[in-house]
Amino acid sequence: MWRKTTLLALLLIRKRRRLGLSSLVCTVHGTSKKNIPLGVTRSKRLAGALFLLRKKMRAVEDHEKLKKTRRWWVRPVFADHDTNGAWATLIPMMRDTDPDLFYNFMRMTPQAFDKLLALIQPLIQKFSWRKPIAPGERLAITLRYLASGDSQTSLSYLFRVSSQAISKIVAEVTSAIWNVLKRRVFRDLTEDLWLRSAAEFQVMWNIPHCLGAIDGKQVYIKAFPHCGSRYYGYKKRHCLTFMAVSNAKHQFLIVESGASGKRSDANIFYRSAFFSKLTHRKLNIPPPCPVSGLNNDLPFFFIGDNAYPLSENFAVPFKGNNLKDEEMVYNYRLSRARRIVENAFGVMCSRFRIFFRPIEGSPALVRSVIMCCLALHNFHLQDEESIPPSRRRYSPEKYADYVKEDGKLIEGRWRNERPASERSLFRDLVSMVSKQADPRAAVKGVELREMLLRYFILKSVPWQWKKAHLIL
Repeated sequence: MWRKTTLLALLLIRKRRRLGLSSLVCTVHGTSKKNIPLGVTRSKRLAGALFLLRKKMRAVEDHEKLKKTRRWWVRPVFADHDTNGAWATLIPMMRDTDPDLFYNFMRMTPQAFDKLLALIQPLIQKFSWRKPIAPGERLAITLRYLASGDSQTSLSYLFRVSSQAISKIVAEVTSAIWNVLKRRVFRDLTEDLWLRSAAEFQVMWNIPHCLGAIDGKQVYIKAFPHCGSRYYGYKKRHCLTFMAVSNAKHQFLIVESGASGKRSDANIFYRSAFFSKLTHRKLNIPPPCPVSGLNNDLPFFFIGDNAYPLSENFAVPFKGNNLKDEEMVYNYRLSRARRIVENAFGVMCSRFRIFFRPIEGSPALVRSVIMCCLALHNFHLQDEESIPPSRRRYSPEKYADYVKEDGKLIEGRWRNERPASERSLFRDLVSMVSKQADPRAAVKGVELREMLLRYFILKSVPWQWKKAHLIL
């Protein structure tokens, strides 16, 4: 019997060696000591090896049966995307006849689209023996994905491109946009940049020496596989959190993305590169300088909510309900300027509707999408051509004065923007900072808040007592 078993095993070994079963050959010849005890007879040993061979053969055969035969190289519905896809039909028509509709579709004008394409084309250009998808179409697919929030399957029907190709295109193009634009739309953190930001805050929002408003934003995601509750936040949803600092004109100065949604804003802040640079004084923050109405020099600072620490360079509101009148005014004036960063988040999410639904993809893809949208937000704000005529920056909705139906005159936002005053104040700040003899004079957070409280009372705005609910 053992001769028949040996012969059958050898025949099976020779026949199935190409299937990756060579690891079991040593078992047939009795050299394996790992799976078969030494006390077993030779025939039983060969019978066990034969059983293992047959089991492996059945697994391989079952796997081959499950393999689907490729019906076609390209699906017929995708084969004519060069002639019937949106890139060949819909988009050229909107570009030539209706620029406003093109803007709504892409979230940018044709001129801005061409400018962005010229910047990233070397990074997204493909070369192949088959005709590759054009760089312009790759950019259009990505922008539509960000602007609409549609699924990749839905976009595949619109552009006549497979969803597998779209997933790769979105990952590559969003990464390319971030890598190219981050050097153009995020400026170096120099003293000159901080002084300009402080001048804008003082002119537009009546708060001196404010460098920027900081806050975190949660982005909902579809749960990543094998991550459990790692990204499950307090809002009972899976999310990623990014942190940003905005100037007075809704432009982001500092961004950090990729933190787990389970972590709080304070935890993210303390572990961020921004906090490390702030602690080691590598942000080039100007030294304290005089302010009209205050006896002591006022340091330059950021503003945030109570999740952030009260320190020399951070101003946060008073906590509690039983506050004094002056403290309530202080909270109103601080929150009035702090809402700028929340408005910046709102503008970006309204422009890119991808944030209105849970983003589906890997952690790397979600982070790439977030950083790409942050860069495009600044790109739109800094480039006048990216805004259609009806939404130009010099005259958007409610920018100029307008009259309501009851005849009441409403002042436009242009009254808050005074470039001449900003330039004058910027020059004054530069002059005062250059005269400081002790640039590192430390000020405690409590002292900073007391100085701001006195400033808000001395330099009050007419409506602050009403807005703080202290008078009717």
